[in-house]
Amino acid sequence: MAGRLGALMSPWISLPRIRPNAPRWLRRRPIAHRGLHCAEQPRERPENSLAAFEAAAAAGHPVELDVHLTADGEVVVFHDETLERMTGRHGRVAEHTLAELTALRLLDGDEHVPSLEQVLERIDGRVPALVELKSTGASVVGPLEQAVCRVLARWPGEHAVQSFNPWSMLWMHRHAPHLPRGMLSGNMRHEGLPPHQVIAIEHLLLAPAVLPDFIGYELAALPHWAPSAWRRLGRPLLVWTVRDEAALSRARGLADNVIFEHVRP
Repeated sequence: MAGRLGALMSPWISLPRIRPNAPRWLRRRPIAHRGLHCAEQPRERPENSLAAFEAAAAAGHPVELDVHLTADGEVVVFHDETLERMTGRHGRVAEHTLAELTALRLLDGDEHVPSLEQVLERIDGRVPALVELKSTGASVVGPLEQAVCRVLARWPGEHAVQSFNPWSMLWMHRHAPHLPRGMLSGNMRHEGLPPHQVIAIEHLLLAPAVLPDFIGYELAALPHWAPSAWRRLGRPLLVWTVRDEAALSRARGLADNVIFEHVRP
C-alpha cells in the first residue's frame, strides 16, 4: 500500500498553480440539497423532484441534484442506485429506461422521477445547477459523463459538476475542461471500499490530477488538512449536508458555502 500511496501523493510535489474556474455563485449562494424539499410533507415536495427544484428557484437558491445513466443512455435525476426508498419499486435505476423511470411516482405522491432535461427546463436559468454524477470506479467512467455533457451543452444557465468518484472528474478535466468541476469527499470508512481507496478519497490524493475548481466536503469530517490545503490554493470549500442552525453556525467558520436542507441559511 505504501508504494501505491506514494505514487498518488507524488503530484503534490509539483502541483501547478492553475487559476481556478469556480464561478462566484459557488461561494455566495447557499445551495439547496436535492432541491428545496419538504420534511413536513415529503410527498408534496420530495427530494430531487420538480416541485423541490421549483421551490428552490423561487427562493433564489442554486440546486444540487444527483444523476444516473439509464438503460437507454439518458440522464435521470435520482439519488439512490435502487428504486425502493423513493418509489416503492424493486430494481436498480440503471436497469430501466428513461421512460420507465419518469413514469414512477415519488413517495406515492403527485411528483414523478424527472430527467435532467426536465429539471433544467423547470429552473430555466433562474438559478444555477450543481450536478452530482453517481458513477463508481474507473472502469465505468465515460458514458454518464458524456451524456451529462450533451444535456448541459443545450442549456445556457449556469452549472457545475461534482462527484465522489475522482475518475469521473478526471474525465471531465480531460474532455470538458470548460465545466467547473468539484471533488466530493468526507468520512468514507463505512462505504465498503478497499482501504487504499478510502485513504485516496478522504485525502483528495487524486486532486492534483483532477485540478478541481472547488471541493465539497462532509461537515462532520472537518477540519481536515486536504480540503484546507485546496482552499488555500483558492478553491472554494463547500460543506455538506447542513441540516440545522448549529451545523450552519459551525460551517460558517470552516467553509465558503453550504449545501443545505431543512434549514434556511
